[in-house]
Amino acid sequence: MRYVLLTLVSAYIALMPFVAQAGEKPVVAYSFDDIKGDNVEDIAGFGNDGTLEDNPKIVDGKFGKGLEFESNRVTIPASDSLSPNLFQGSFTLVVWINPKREGNEWQQVMMAEGPPRARDTIFINNDGRLSWRGRVAGNWAGGMCETAPGVVDANTWTHVAVVGDTSNFRIYVDGELTMESAFQTTDGGNENHYIGGNPTIPDESYSGAVDDFAIFTVALKEADIVAIKDNGLASVVSVESKGKIATKWATLKGAFRHGSQLK
Repeated sequence: MRYVLLTLVSAYIALMPFVAQAGEKPVVAYSFDDIKGDNVEDIAGFGNDGTLEDNPKIVDGKFGKGLEFESNRVTIPASDSLSPNLFQGSFTLVVWINPKREGNEWQQVMMAEGPPRARDTIFINNDGRLSWRGRVAGNWAGGMCETAPGVVDANTWTHVAVVGDTSNFRIYVDGELTMESAFQTTDGGNENHYIGGNPTIPDESYSGAVDDFAIFTVALKEADIVAIKDNGLASVVSVESKGKIATKWATLKGAFRHGSQLK
C-alpha cells in the first residue's frame, strides 16, 4: 500500500506542470497545423482566427507545420478577448521563429497597430537582436526592451517570449531570460495584429518562418515558458491533453482504491 501511495504522489507531481499550464489559456494561439484556404484557426477557442494575405508558404515547423513569410502576413483583428489595449497590462507573447536574417534591417515578427496608435511590436534585426517597441504618449519608444546582437541565429528555430507585468518587460530566448527593462505603458487602441509585418510598412516585413504563436493576458513565469517551449502549445490549449490527464489521474486513483501496484 505504501508503494502505491508513493507512486501516486510521484505521478501526480509529474502531471502538475501540465495542469498548471492548462489553467493559463492564451487569448489567441496558432499551431498552423490545419490551415484551410486563407483561414488560420485560433486553437485557443476564442474565435480569433487569422487571415493569410499574399500567400505565406506552409512549411515544416518546430511542431508540425509552420508558415514562412516574404512580404506577406497573417492579419488578426482586435476583439473583446484580443483587446486593443492588451499590451497596456500584463501579457506574454510566445513564438518559435526561424529567421533568414537578410533583407530588411529591422523586421516585424508581430506588430499590433491602430493606425498608428500603440504599434506594439517584436522586431528582429539582421544582426540577430530582438527588440520590443511601441508608441508611448504619441512618440515612438524604440528599444523599450532590446537584447544584444547575436541572440538569434539565422536559419535555426529559436523560441522567443516577451513578457510584460506592468513593472518590467522581459525577453526570453530558448527559455532563458535574456533582457529585462522597466515597463512602459504604450498608447493602446490597436485595431489589427500582423504576424509577418504591417503591409503599410513594407520595408520592415519579416523574412523567415514562425510556428506556435500565442498571446496570453498574464505574465507567465519562466518555468511556464520553458514548458511551452518543450511541449508545444498543445500543453496549454489541447482539450485532448486535459482529458488524458484526467483519465490518467482517475486510473491512478482507481488503482489506489483497489490497493493494486502500478506497473
